[in-house]
Amino acid sequence: MRYTVLVVDDEFNQRRALIEKVDWNSAGFEVIGEAENGVEAIELVEKLEPDLIFTDIKMPLITGLELAAKVREMRPITQMVILSGYDSFEYAQTAIQYNIISYLLKPISSEELSKELFNIRDRMDERLQKILNPVSSDINQTVRKLSVTEFLLPLMLGSSEEKPNDDLLKKRATELGIIESNSNPHFCVMISKFRNEQGESCTSKSHITFIQNILSSYLKNESFFAYGRIVTLIILEDDAISHKLDLPLREIVQSSKRVLEQDCTIGVSRTVDSLALCSSAYLQAVTARRYTSDGAGEVRFIDDQERDSVFELDRVEQNVFKLEQLLKVGKKEELQSFLNGLYEQSTPENADLLVMQIVSTIYRAVSTVSDKSTLSELIAKNSIFSRMTSYSSENVMRSELIDLCICAKDVITKNQKRDTEILCDKVIQIIDEEYGNEDLSLTSVSERLGVSPNYLSALIKNTKKKNFVTLVTERRMKAAYDLLVYSTMKILEVAEKCGYSDQHYFSYCFKKFYGESPNKVRNNNRGTQ
Repeated sequence: MRYTVLVVDDEFNQRRALIEKVDWNSAGFEVIGEAENGVEAIELVEKLEPDLIFTDIKMPLITGLELAAKVREMRPITQMVILSGYDSFEYAQTAIQYNIISYLLKPISSEELSKELFNIRDRMDERLQKILNPVSSDINQTVRKLSVTEFLLPLMLGSSEEKPNDDLLKKRATELGIIESNSNPHFCVMISKFRNEQGESCTSKSHITFIQNILSSYLKNESFFAYGRIVTLIILEDDAISHKLDLPLREIVQSSKRVLEQDCTIGVSRTVDSLALCSSAYLQAVTARRYTSDGAGEVRFIDDQERDSVFELDRVEQNVFKLEQLLKVGKKEELQSFLNGLYEQSTPENADLLVMQIVSTIYRAVSTVSDKSTLSELIAKNSIFSRMTSYSSENVMRSELIDLCICAKDVITKNQKRDTEILCDKVIQIIDEEYGNEDLSLTSVSERLGVSPNYLSALIKNTKKKNFVTLVTERRMKAAYDLLVYSTMKILEVAEKCGYSDQHYFSYCFKKFYGESPNKVRNNNRGTQ
């Protein structure tokens, strides 16, 4: 595998020397781009998706370490090499958390750097092997893995007739090392599927290692393979998931594309505070992943697409099984009590769905134990079935049912589109109102809107054809232009008003946007006022 490189240095001669005099090719590297500062570098990272960035630590606008931090958020699989004149443990220590694979002290000759590239290559290869290779395991670990899968599989798929006892589940999960003793964790379920370059599904048990090797660096998790999917139980300290999972999920998707040459799509459930609710979480994760078919991002949280009330529907669906059992073998008192309980737990919004589920369950339960004439007699005696039995022919009923389904599909599609447009409009509104806030970010906005950063980023690109940073920059530049032309504010005051604490950084961004410096724009427009 040949690694791609982006070189960043504000000194033109040093940058060209680094590109032209260092023997990149022998060590398996290819320089695909260069930037004179961190701002340009960030733009190129999104465009070129380099495997490695070589950067000087001391640069104008943003430093090498600040660049490393921003790259880490955007593209966690990209590694960094820092060139620095600072022989400081503090700098080296900071570097570790930002995917900085090498910290080189200047001055360093092109010959020395050419040799060092082989060491850097070895470290990058080692990182890839760590992702791909299964962790060596003894017989005890293998048995434990089988036991964990045996425990989680029925828990996720909801094969138990009765709701499992959560205390017993926690006890068993503790014995298996899934959770810590005396802890009260939250859980969410993640579903992953992989497709090759031909678009064919290629998910296999081997992907379990890939998923776990990446996720384990961030969060405690357990995975198994079922029905062509990798099913992952994620153990959390609290119920905040989207921002904790943003980085690891980016890394999984990006690593899959770069290392495996496969597209990975992921669905994530809401959090639950009980292992007994994992079957609902599993269904949510399966549904969430299916939403990725719209092309607006490879990762989807169920909260990105559906309101919380869906969780109530999951519970109603679980109770359908219980209802059928009571119809067949339960006592009348138990049946009446159960139905009253269903209505008390249900919201007014879900009442219609509850009725339909009860009716369909009754129909199914009776039809399995009686002949058609008995079922027809039951239906004829009960007025709730009257609408379903008043059709003149089966063809009419089928036609109207098809029309109903098509209309329902149209309603869902229109509402999804409307919700998408409303979400993007809210983003624009926040930018318009808060562009002067230097800390305004995709993560902070997504948190306020209750969706994941991954989804919001993909949605903005898909709808507005621009990324979040570009939208913010455009708004800031337009505001800055108006303040320069129509006010007497100093340049520094204009910069701060528009979200820039560094005047030089502001001036650079302004000139790049308009082609002229702030002073020149102000001077050119004075005569027209």
